[in-house]
Amino acid sequence: ELLLSSGCTVYSCPEDTLAQLSHVETSSGALAIVHQPTWDQSAILAQPRVFGLYGDMLQDPANIGTIIRTAAGLNVSALWMAPHSVDVFNPKVVRATAGTLFQLPIFSHTSLENLLSLGCTIMAADVGTSADSLPIRSIQSLPARTIVAIGSESRGLSEPLLNAATLRFSIPLKPGVESLNAATAAAIALFHLSGLPTEAAHG
Repeated sequence: ELLLSSGCTVYSCPEDTLAQLSHVETSSGALAIVHQPTWDQSAILAQPRVFGLYGDMLQDPANIGTIIRTAAGLNVSALWMAPHSVDVFNPKVVRATAGTLFQLPIFSHTSLENLLSLGCTIMAADVGTSADSLPIRSIQSLPARTIVAIGSESRGLSEPLLNAATLRFSIPLKPGVESLNAATAAAIALFHLSGLPTEAAHG
């Protein structure tokens, strides 16, 4: 009844036709054709508080889908994706987002130069043990305009991005555990950082 009252045009088809249209082995029995969303970056950046996420060459569709779902749930302003990252409209990504792909503003093909031009403080998730990397729990407040950068588990963030970051942080792990899955690291970082107060402006 909800579907019929939504105003959408509804078609039915035989199961074998649906199987050919669907990318999954066991379909839920429903497919939708929707417009890809477009977002106004300038409107997002005009907000007094920006809490964004930057994905640096993330390639695993399931990871990206989970990151999008987590970011949408934790009220992230937008996601910027580096060039050569997986397409956010890849069918596996779309399914993993569970519909949140249409709630979170996403901007693809954002180079480091583009990222720096956004005028936000960059906080980089550092999987290494560099001396200037802070344990995430020691971060107690956030600049009003912050973008958190997450890299892949295998490569981490690029050296130029790490060097451009205002702050590097790490998620302390038990000895012998080298790193976390990118989606897990993003979820931990976003959960902690999204709950922090905004730093007082200096005048």
